[in-house]
Amino acid sequence: MDGNGDTSDISTALNELRERASTSPEDADAWFSLGSALDNEGLESEAIEAYDRVLALGFERLPEARRPELFVQAGSTLRNLGRLNEALALLEHGRMEWPGFRALTAFLALVELSAGNDRRAALLLLQDAAGDHSGDASLRRYGRSLRAYAADLEPDGE
Repeated sequence: MDGNGDTSDISTALNELRERASTSPEDADAWFSLGSALDNEGLESEAIEAYDRVLALGFERLPEARRPELFVQAGSTLRNLGRLNEALALLEHGRMEWPGFRALTAFLALVELSAGNDRRAALLLLQDAAGDHSGDASLRRYGRSLRAYAADLEPDGE
């Protein structure tokens, strides 16, 4: 990043999202947008507070397309914070609500890996790979994150 450009733009955008959420405390979409932006900047502790706010308001108050995204993003953030049991519960809930949203399974497998459940993670991925997923674009939506997590799992030097 250059000295002022991108960092100042990001800070301004975050401040605007914080303002929108704080002045619209019942607006689940405002809180989700804030959580997403904070997550994107690596501010997981703040992001999970925004996601928790959405869950407390009721995920049904989000636009339908964003509902499974909330579960993916909050579950992933909980994993990154080491709150594995909460991440597992949230992602499993998401899979029950949206069984065709494959990103939920991928992120659940990552949580299982973090919890030391390698066999369960492999099983989830194999079952998902064997299923019919015509029309699901959720893996493309989270492709950058999934590629980064996959790179973290590769042995050194490969």
